[in-house]
Amino acid sequence: MQSFAARHLTPHAPAIAAAFAFVLYASFAILMWRIHYSPSWDLGIFTQMLTQYAQGSAPIVDIKGPGFNLWGDHFHPILILLTPLFWVFPSGLTLMLAQAALFAASVWPVVSLAFERLTVRGAWLLAFSYVLSWGLLNAVHSQFHEIAFGVPLLAFGLVWWMRGKRLPAIVAIGLLVFVKEDLGLTVAVFGLVIWLRDRSELKLALALIAWGVGWTVYAVALFLPLFNPEGGYDYTENVSLAQTLTDGLTVKIGTVGFLALAAGAIGLRSPYMLLMLPTLAWRFAGNVEGYWDTSFHYSAVLMPIAAVSLIDGAGRAHRTLAPLVAAVAAVALLSQTKMDLFWTSDGYAVDASGAIEEASQYGSVATDVRLLAYLAPHARTYWYGSMEDAVPEAVALRPDDVDSPIEPWAEERFGGDWETVYSGGGYDVVVPAG
Repeated sequence: MQSFAARHLTPHAPAIAAAFAFVLYASFAILMWRIHYSPSWDLGIFTQMLTQYAQGSAPIVDIKGPGFNLWGDHFHPILILLTPLFWVFPSGLTLMLAQAALFAASVWPVVSLAFERLTVRGAWLLAFSYVLSWGLLNAVHSQFHEIAFGVPLLAFGLVWWMRGKRLPAIVAIGLLVFVKEDLGLTVAVFGLVIWLRDRSELKLALALIAWGVGWTVYAVALFLPLFNPEGGYDYTENVSLAQTLTDGLTVKIGTVGFLALAAGAIGLRSPYMLLMLPTLAWRFAGNVEGYWDTSFHYSAVLMPIAAVSLIDGAGRAHRTLAPLVAAVAAVALLSQTKMDLFWTSDGYAVDASGAIEEASQYGSVATDVRLLAYLAPHARTYWYGSMEDAVPEAVALRPDDVDSPIEPWAEERFGGDWETVYSGGGYDVVVPAG
C-alpha cells in the first residue's frame, strides 16, 4: 500500500514546493519591510526607478546622485515589465514580493524535473535544498535586484532543454541578455555547452554565442556609456586582474566549494556547471569583497544551475545520495544566511512610520538607507550620502546617522536655518525655518 505522502503529496510536489517557497520568501520580505530593515540602498534605487517608469519617465534615480539616469548603471530593460504592478501598488514591498514570486516560480520546473529523474526521496531532498539554498535566501535578504528575473529564466530554460523542448528553452535562456549585461556571457556559454554535448548543434551554438556576446558588448560599450554621466561603464574600475589570484583566495575557494555542495558534488560532472563561470569570473576578478562570498544576491542565478547540474549528473547510484549531500549542505549553510531575522527582528526594528508620513508631504527629501524605498514613490528622494549640491525641502534622519543633532547638521550641510517638524521613533524631520 502506498504511503500517504506518495498518494497525496508526491503528485503535487512541484506546486507544494513552489507554494512553500513563496510563503517563506514573502514572509521574509514582509518582515523586513515591517521593521524598516534595509541592508543597502538598492531597494530604494529600484523603487525610484519603477516610480519613474510608472509615470512614463526615464529612470532618473536621484538616490544614486542628483539627475542620475539608471540606464547608465546596469543593463536591465526587463524590469520595465514590472511597471503595471507599480501603477496599482507603488511600493518597495511590491518589488520584494514580485521577486519572491519569481524565485518561487523557479522551484516548479526544478522540482518537477527532479521527480522525473531522481528517486522520490532524492527529489524531495533536492526540493528542500533548493528552496532553502543560501543563494536564494541571501538574495531575498538583499531585498530586490534585477536577477529576480534571471533565476526563473535559467530554471525553466535548462529544464526545458533537458526535456527536449528546444524552442522555449532557447527563448528563456536568450532573454537573459535583458536581465543584466553580464548574463549575455552565460547565454554564450550555454551555446558552448550545447555544442559540447552534441557536435551537430554547431549552428545553434554559434547563434547563441553571437547573441549573448553581442548584447554584452552592446550594453557595456554602447548603451550604458551613452547614459552614464562619466561616459563609460562604472564597474570596469571594480576589476583588478592583478589581484584576482591572491586577494580573498580562501573566501573564493569556499564559495566554489559551497556551490559544488549545492550541486550535490556529483553535479560537477555535468557540463551545465560551466554556466557558472561567467558570473564567478567577474565576481572573483572584482576588488569588492562582497562579490566573493555567499552574502548578498550574487549567487542567486547560480542556484538553478547547481540544481539542474545535480539532476543531470546523478547516475543511478547517486539519485538519492547527491540530493542528500545538497540538503545537508543547505541546512549547514543556513548559518551563512540572515534567516535568524525571523526570531531576532526586534533587535533591528525601527518605528519610522511617523517620520515617513511627515516627510512624504514634501516635494524632496534627504534620508538614510532605511527609508529610501518608503519615500521614493511619494517624493523626490535623495540618499544623504550621495546628494552632492542638491538642497532638499526636508531631511529625515536619525542623529546616529550623522553623529549630530539633525538641525545643526542640516544648517551646516545646506546653509540657512532649519527647524524640526517631527521627532519620533529615533527620527527627526527638519525643514528650512520660516
